[in-house]
Amino acid sequence: MSIALTLIGQSTVCIDIDGLVFMTDPWWGSFEFLRAVPLPVDPETIDPVHYMLVSHNHIDHWCNRAIRLAKERDCEVIGSISAVKRAQKKGVKKINALTPGDHIDCNGVKVSAVPAFHPFAKGPIGFIIQKGVTIYFSGDTRYNELLHEALTPYSVTIAMIQVACSTYPLIGKDGMDMEAAARFVEEVKPGIVVPIHYQVKGKHITKQDLENWSIGAKKIILEHGVKTVISL
Repeated sequence: MSIALTLIGQSTVCIDIDGLVFMTDPWWGSFEFLRAVPLPVDPETIDPVHYMLVSHNHIDHWCNRAIRLAKERDCEVIGSISAVKRAQKKGVKKINALTPGDHIDCNGVKVSAVPAFHPFAKGPIGFIIQKGVTIYFSGDTRYNELLHEALTPYSVTIAMIQVACSTYPLIGKDGMDMEAAARFVEEVKPGIVVPIHYQVKGKHITKQDLENWSIGAKKIILEHGVKTVISL
């Protein structure tokens, strides 16, 4: 079994499982002024992409150009209700809206929705992707006891987790920062941790800071635009 990860930017990652390619939270071509690290490749040249997994309908997680690409390639969009409705309105035919507890078979890969907790998103979800191993993709979420409880049934092999977020008056943090992500690692105990969601202005974390981040799990920092084969 082969698993390879390619970070395109922010939370946009290509997950290649034995040749079946999932693109997470696709964002490019709009609100680029928010991006702290330039895209290493044009995402529209990436082929194949069989599934797009969309955690929620925010500008740095889901864009119109990705929706258009899904329509042109007849790519299946799987995601939160609001993200999938947006794709449907723009003519995407292959769609599946998930809520926590739902799951779907993707050519032998099981994709399940787990809760996410974002104060500004409608119906956000995270994903569990399973074929021999278990991959967790956090999307944009706070870490709390409810998320811990939802992940307890899974033995997470690879956790792709948010490590940067914003802080607001009264509301506090809208997701996981490095401190919360470290708590996630301590309590969920994934085998491998892959940081995501740290490449927009105001929430940019350098590679050096990520290398210095001390956690109790193997850490893989993806090189921008470079396919990394995960050995398990």
